[in-house]
Amino acid sequence: MFIDEYFEPNYYKELPLEERSPLRFGRICWTHAYYPHEDLQFCRPVLDPAEPTRTLATRFQIHAAGQDAFHRSLPLQVPKLESNEEFLVVRAKRRPVVVLQPEMPIPLTINQGYRGRVHRRRCSVAQVFGLADSVTGRAEFSPEFIDRVRKMEYPQLMFLPKRAGLFEVDSLLRLDELQSVFTAHLTPEKFTLADEVATILCDQVQYLFTQKGPNDYTLLREEMLRS
Repeated sequence: MFIDEYFEPNYYKELPLEERSPLRFGRICWTHAYYPHEDLQFCRPVLDPAEPTRTLATRFQIHAAGQDAFHRSLPLQVPKLESNEEFLVVRAKRRPVVVLQPEMPIPLTINQGYRGRVHRRRCSVAQVFGLADSVTGRAEFSPEFIDRVRKMEYPQLMFLPKRAGLFEVDSLLRLDELQSVFTAHLTPEKFTLADEVATILCDQVQYLFTQKGPNDYTLLREEMLRS
């Protein structure tokens, strides 16, 4: 028995129009997701000697992080960059994500009169990766590994079966690839995880961070691993 067979055919739920506006746990969206970089690189300004303030830049070069990382001599005014900040060189790709923590507003009056912004329009999401090439259909992971994910062996991974109009290929939700996303940059799909699957994922997140159970996730996982 695999998790997708256990919940088949109710793995996802198509939301009616009146329920598509609020973002909730388990909602599937699209956004640009960045690749965590192993080699730290900066996009540093090439200052124009004819510009007397040395605070404006229109040209940049990529540099490996050195001893002066996050410790530049002068801030930039255009584009805005403080002396203890850097423009990081990162790659990003538009991909599906699953919302884990929707935006939680904090009233502005709580911090009225102070400089720092208490409320920031952010959601926490987990990235979705295809298990096969969406064009050629060529498998990108071994069948043994995929079956182990389907049996819920890895707490940081969840199997997401393909679904017409949503995922072209079987996919992988990575709870070890969490990102904070500006809410306005999320493009919601009309699909969300079905209620029972969302409950399993919620318990899986809890187990991943606390290693505590039993809950619906740990009980189903034990059943899958025994079968």
